[in-house]
Amino acid sequence: MTTTELALPKDGNAANWNDQEKAIVEAAGLVTKGRNGAQELAPRATVEAFLAHCQRTQLDPIARQIYAICRKGRWGIQISIDGARLIAERSGKYAGQTPVEWTGDGQTWTEVWLDNKPPAAARVGVHRADFREPLYAVANFSAYAAGGPMWDKMPSLMIAKCAEMLALRKAFPQDLSGLYSTEEMDQAGTPAQPAQQAQQQQTQQTQQQPRAAEPVADEDGVIEAEVVEDEPEVRPVQQQWLDAINFTPDVETLRALWAEAAEKGAMNDGLRAVFTQRSNDLKAAA
Repeated sequence: MTTTELALPKDGNAANWNDQEKAIVEAAGLVTKGRNGAQELAPRATVEAFLAHCQRTQLDPIARQIYAICRKGRWGIQISIDGARLIAERSGKYAGQTPVEWTGDGQTWTEVWLDNKPPAAARVGVHRADFREPLYAVANFSAYAAGGPMWDKMPSLMIAKCAEMLALRKAFPQDLSGLYSTEEMDQAGTPAQPAQQAQQQQTQQTQQQPRAAEPVADEDGVIEAEVVEDEPEVRPVQQQWLDAINFTPDVETLRALWAEAAEKGAMNDGLRAVFTQRSNDLKAAA
């Protein structure tokens, strides 16, 4: 049974929700922390639209296949690239994709990007069983690159996801119309902080915790740490790192992000806790 079938509310009236439904709504990003510190539910129209999209697409908000997000006071509904692939597969008409190609000049395209500089663009073609030719989409790096850990560390992968999402939406407009991926929307600005994340960060900054030494990754990539003495003051966790961690699609990418955070000196106890929680969530959803 999917999360959608198990716990999503039947309508947008919060007064009718049980505790499990409230938890799912909060986990889906529909609850943010307001300026006064109180939790604020998204407008009912947004909640209703989110529930309708979940029912229509049958994507799982707990697996981060679909979620709500608020940027600059405007709510939107986003899906992961895996969620888009799943929708295409369920259509019964998805027939695969062309290999991703990148270019630095718009003329020469390659299937492997090894340059230290980001590519100028990426393109992907999606095959439909009832179409004669693949539907191609091109994503320009300058249009989507938003900076931040993931774009700095893996620019070719991020722009490839944008191109793939564009191509999937062109091939399956009925199923994906109005749904955009995290990578596409990064350029729209920093999202409002979800209530769960804000509460977790506040707790991490106020509680005294032992500082962790050099990290050790187990066989699944879960980060553990040795405890040492002399706890320094916990530094605020940067919003861009929190966003990157919580939107990481798999454990392998999470490990790469951990290494980058350690290399750039951004690691602190609060960030370690968020990394560990995200790793546990990814394993549970696998």
